[in-house]
Amino acid sequence: MKVLIDDVLYVPVVQNAAVGKSMVDALELRFDSDAGDNRTVREYLYELLALLWREQEGFSGKRPFGNSGWEYELLDALGRAGFVDCDVQEDEVFFDDGEKAAAMRYVEGLIVACFFGAPQEVQS
Repeated sequence: MKVLIDDVLYVPVVQNAAVGKSMVDALELRFDSDAGDNRTVREYLYELLALLWREQEGFSGKRPFGNSGWEYELLDALGRAGFVDCDVQEDEVFFDDGEKAAAMRYVEGLIVACFFGAPQEVQS
């Protein structure tokens, strides 16, 4: 939704700083992407699956939302919020090979959590 008053664009305030670090918290993390702005990780994953279903064999795994590198939009948001390990710079997020592999596994876990719920947090 766009709200424009006297030629000033107003956007909703998104406060991700107060979230915890559970998978449920990660699914509620909001970020901007080519799939849409201010979407939760859960909404992003839903849109990706819905797009795959609609487009079927025409689905572009390389550019599902119009640009390549789409998976980094999600990994970047998760990295900046501290859900996955990476090197966060001011304008960019960097993953070494091990960090990227772990982040990809984490997203796989988030996909499972979307459908079957997040595993119970282990208390120490």
